[in-house]
Amino acid sequence: MKNVLLYCRQGFEKDCAAEISDLANQEGFYGYAKVTANSGFVVYVMDQADAGERLVKGLSFNNLIFARQIIAVNDVLEMSQGSRVESLLDAARSLPLAEDLWIETADTNEAKALSGLIKKFEKPLRSGWKKSGLIRTKAVGVRHHVFLLDGESAYLGVSYDVCRSDHLMGIRRLRFPSAAPSRSTLKLEEAFHQFIPANQWDKHLSEGLVAVDLGAAPGGWTWQFVQRGIHVIAIDNGPMQKALMATNLVEHETSDGFKYQPKRPVDWLVCDMIETPMQVASLMSKWLVKGWTRKTIFNLKLPMKKRYQEVDQCLEFVQSELKQAGLSYSLQAKHLYHDREEVTVCIITR
Repeated sequence: MKNVLLYCRQGFEKDCAAEISDLANQEGFYGYAKVTANSGFVVYVMDQADAGERLVKGLSFNNLIFARQIIAVNDVLEMSQGSRVESLLDAARSLPLAEDLWIETADTNEAKALSGLIKKFEKPLRSGWKKSGLIRTKAVGVRHHVFLLDGESAYLGVSYDVCRSDHLMGIRRLRFPSAAPSRSTLKLEEAFHQFIPANQWDKHLSEGLVAVDLGAAPGGWTWQFVQRGIHVIAIDNGPMQKALMATNLVEHETSDGFKYQPKRPVDWLVCDMIETPMQVASLMSKWLVKGWTRKTIFNLKLPMKKRYQEVDQCLEFVQSELKQAGLSYSLQAKHLYHDREEVTVCIITR
């Protein structure tokens, strides 16, 4: 497969395209990104027959910011009406064997109209895949994807466990907890799942830790810590949810998030303030360099244009500051499903 298909949030196609173009060039792959505004996906086109597979296998999904999913594909497959399953099966016989098949669309209102079609032919499609021997339990780590564009065309491709999302359509769906003060709580919950491996939650999110939440009110992010028995110093001039304050795990200080300094180092710093990306990046760097915290999760509120470039500039600044201070660290950034015009960053120093 010569191309790469990336799913993204609707309206962020140019940012996803700029990112994959940079990463492909760094890996020695040359091509161009095909972008359709508000489509919810990008295709990076190359010439060599196996370039798509080699590029996907050479990337780390944790290093992709705007891509929700990444798969190797060929050109668009035109399906014959009345014989869609047969058209897809014929094309799939050239793919490597897989352990599973996913049928997906872009995350757009237009694509949602295809849900009825998916329900109609998912069962015969899976049956055909199995009867043709395309699905094998021994094909561990390989997945086939049918990405429907409309009723007559689709991308057929392959993903590999070395670089992909393990969520349908690349979306981690979370249920909003009714007791939480605001829906922003889902952003931090998703960030925990995205950035902290499940086997490390006891270490990084254990009861008794201390966190600072800058711009906390009314307490959506604070709520996530409190549910885990973590004490929170909530910094905001606005009011906090009364139920949160009644837990005795929250200390509310009415102060400017840019001026506040902790009395002693804390375990976590989180920040969802509406400020310019570089201002927030600079503040987070200051906390890490001064040793006020060892771990931080924060949001970069993005401009309307050149959002990838803005994020890249902020991350370069942060990394430069940390390296200059001699700090060893891990850094991840992701445009999460529950984010909108922002990118979430997690930095853990060692």
